[in-house]
Amino acid sequence: MTHPMGTPEPNRVASTASAWLVRIETGTVTADERRRFAEWLAVDPAHRAAYREAEDFWRSLDGLSQEDIRKLDRYLPHASNSGRARPTHSWQRFTAMAACVLLFAGAGLWFALVDWPRGDYRTAVGEQRTVALADGSTVQLNTDTALSVSMTDDTRRLTLHRGEAFFTVAPDRARPFEVTAGEGTIRALGTAFNVRTDGDRTTVAVSEHSVRVRLAHEPSIDVEAGEQLRYQPSGWLGSVERTDLTRTLAWQQHRLMFENRPLPEVLEEVARYRSGRFVFLRDQSLNKLLVTGSFDTERLDRFLPALEESLPIRIVTFADRVILLYRSRITQS
Repeated sequence: MTHPMGTPEPNRVASTASAWLVRIETGTVTADERRRFAEWLAVDPAHRAAYREAEDFWRSLDGLSQEDIRKLDRYLPHASNSGRARPTHSWQRFTAMAACVLLFAGAGLWFALVDWPRGDYRTAVGEQRTVALADGSTVQLNTDTALSVSMTDDTRRLTLHRGEAFFTVAPDRARPFEVTAGEGTIRALGTAFNVRTDGDRTTVAVSEHSVRVRLAHEPSIDVEAGEQLRYQPSGWLGSVERTDLTRTLAWQQHRLMFENRPLPEVLEEVARYRSGRFVFLRDQSLNKLLVTGSFDTERLDRFLPALEESLPIRIVTFADRVILLYRSRITQS
């Protein structure tokens, strides 16, 4: 059962209802404000419905984990927070609700809080683009990616600051083609390859010919077509392994492909293509659910309904921003 509220007007009403609830529940509302609140409720039945939904959401915050609270807390301005001690339980609820109010308030605040990366070429969340380089090489940038390019008479050096990119390299023996990502350097050996950064981990997958990966003081490793290698800035270097290029490069066809992947992992991957949404699993047993399927990154509005149809879960969304997943009481076939 989903309750989409994705249009501007419902979001505005939901934001107002949430703001009223925060003030009332935290005891900061005055007598005059209570009168204005009553008038606001009476204006439109939709206001009452939004307030009831906000109350339901407020009650559901009782079960938020510390990690959930930390996710939301980072969107609150803390300059005005005093050193006053607050009851932990009440403050957790207030933190979550207040963060939601800020998220519903508008995209301007959201983008002001995002640490937009540096780079000569960038994509926003959900955006993809192809860049033609001066040497004849091309780079396909996936969602939320930033890339810098430096071309000289002697070298071709690129830096993947964040995100994911696929490099098709034009031959030029006089000028090595190197990509720096996550403190490692990938040198093309006449090739096409994919590089993805996830937090502190970088994955290199090769689709044509080979690349040479060098990390700090570790010996360089060659990765051949059909293989991948993972590494971390700390110096950890994985072993070369076979990879399913169809799944790895599915993003180029705007697809996400999963085969028996844990639900949290799938949700995290989908989140790369949609900003401004928070998904919380209200039952830890959901972590063990496995997902198999192929999803269109340009039609992710179908993703949650598809999950609800195929897994024993119930989904409730609040103002199309905060999404709560519960285990369904009815076993689905």
